[in-house]
Amino acid sequence: MYRILLILSALPGLVWTMQAQTPAPDQPDQQETIRQLVQEVRELKARIAVLEARQAKADETVAEAAQAKPVEAPPTGPAPAAAPTGTQESFSFVRGVKLQGFGSLSYKANDAHPPELGASLGPISGTTGTFSVGDVDLFLTSQLTSRASILAEVVFSEQTNAEFEVDVERLLLKFNVSDYLKMSFGRFHTGTSYYNSVFHHGFWLQTAADRPLVVEFSDHGGLLPSQAVGASLTGKVPSGTLGLNYIFEYGSAGTIRPQITSIDAPEIQENNGNEFTAGFFFQPDWLPGLNAGGSFYHDHINPEGTGLHMEQSIGSAHVVYNSPRFEFLNEAFLVQHKVAETGQEFNTTSFYSLISQKILGRWRPYFRYQYSNAPRGEPVFPDIGMHSGPSSGMRFEANDYIALKIQYDRIYRRDLPAFNNVLGQVAFRF
Repeated sequence: MYRILLILSALPGLVWTMQAQTPAPDQPDQQETIRQLVQEVRELKARIAVLEARQAKADETVAEAAQAKPVEAPPTGPAPAAAPTGTQESFSFVRGVKLQGFGSLSYKANDAHPPELGASLGPISGTTGTFSVGDVDLFLTSQLTSRASILAEVVFSEQTNAEFEVDVERLLLKFNVSDYLKMSFGRFHTGTSYYNSVFHHGFWLQTAADRPLVVEFSDHGGLLPSQAVGASLTGKVPSGTLGLNYIFEYGSAGTIRPQITSIDAPEIQENNGNEFTAGFFFQPDWLPGLNAGGSFYHDHINPEGTGLHMEQSIGSAHVVYNSPRFEFLNEAFLVQHKVAETGQEFNTTSFYSLISQKILGRWRPYFRYQYSNAPRGEPVFPDIGMHSGPSSGMRFEANDYIALKIQYDRIYRRDLPAFNNVLGQVAFRF
């Protein structure tokens, strides 16, 4: 590099010399001198080009070495000396915050009487239909070290009064010790269901225009505790080609859910105690795309206004097959509330099944059936009763960032009239 600078500094002097020695027509010696100077300038430019090419190659080599994963020194031998103060640490990753976002615009119309909030918020819709903005989801990640990272998910949700509420849905400090132990600390989505673990906020991520009621987020009327603050452990279990994995969580849920069929009723605050979730699932090497397993969740709750103390237990099982063209999702749940004061047990059963197939490159028709049945007198789900029915729709991927969806639902309810629902949506990521 210093050679290039030296040559560049000499060029102005050469140019000035050429200008100072502009020959007259009758001075052949000066013409020869100018010719020699021009030749020297050409040679200098050629040398500069060679040096610049060498410097560029050296910079490229340094960049490749910086991107390569550093090789750890063997444990034997003396420990290397500490780096002098002020030197820059070498990392195999890029520091900084990476931001990704999701959003959607929906149109919903139905003939429900009385009106129902449904499995999503936004203004209450009737036969005339209403537009609403889905969750605006900001997904942030930052790599701290080669094993530690930060994950944050901040969501702006439109409420029934058309105002927005801001929630920190996830905030995690993550440590990947190895493939067999990955730890997360903070606020996380619970492992009560496959859907909750894979499809986070952002309608662009999922095929359908909405989530099945049972796995809807609890602050949107879902049945499961969808979030907790605490610690989560997951990783592989040595099992060969079976691909067995485990998950264990311990934390505080703090579930608050609205009553979807009683719009003016107060929200149900469960006042959860500490919860734990344990589960296993396998992803066999011999059938890529298959994921099957289950989980068990347990905590104690004291629903506000009931004066009751309950044990809450949730068992789930799933069988999922997902490939680039074909999708088949199946989950079943048993939610049990055991009342300490009376000894009563309330068992709510739920399941959903969705199948879809991509055709003609960008079109994906899908069909879903969902079912939730809460027994009469259930103190935690007084608004659910029996809620079931089919859904059919089409997703069109305009490009890698925008998806258009149209969906029709036929919903049957216990002690209430069945209704039809039409939902159109533009979902996108940025």
